[in-house]
Amino acid sequence: MTQEQKDTASLLGSGSEFCGKLTFFGSVRIEGKFEGEILSEDTLIVAAGGNVKGEISVGNLIITGGLVDAKINASHSVELHPPGKLSGEVTTPTFQIEKGAIFHGQCVMPDEEESSD
Repeated sequence: MTQEQKDTASLLGSGSEFCGKLTFFGSVRIEGKFEGEILSEDTLIVAAGGNVKGEISVGNLIITGGLVDAKINASHSVELHPPGKLSGEVTTPTFQIEKGAIFHGQCVMPDEEESSD
């Protein structure tokens, strides 16, 4: 078990499907299918096999695999690692894309003055 898996509070595992609204504290790891709205001030991890569609508003979004097609507002950061794929509108102050990951869409990175309004 990796450290990332040990630190994960909840898991939507491979083979699982969920449609609706998800709110959480801590961190959630998605390896299955999710369609809807995700709200949290904490960390969402989309791992291999994960397929997320909808709207995401979280503190941190980490995509280590799978596919995300969403409108994203991350108050702290977005990380996109290979072989992850991200499509959509992203608003975040920090956006890290590693070589081999795929991003289709647009990104708005508010500066400190904009985020304090």
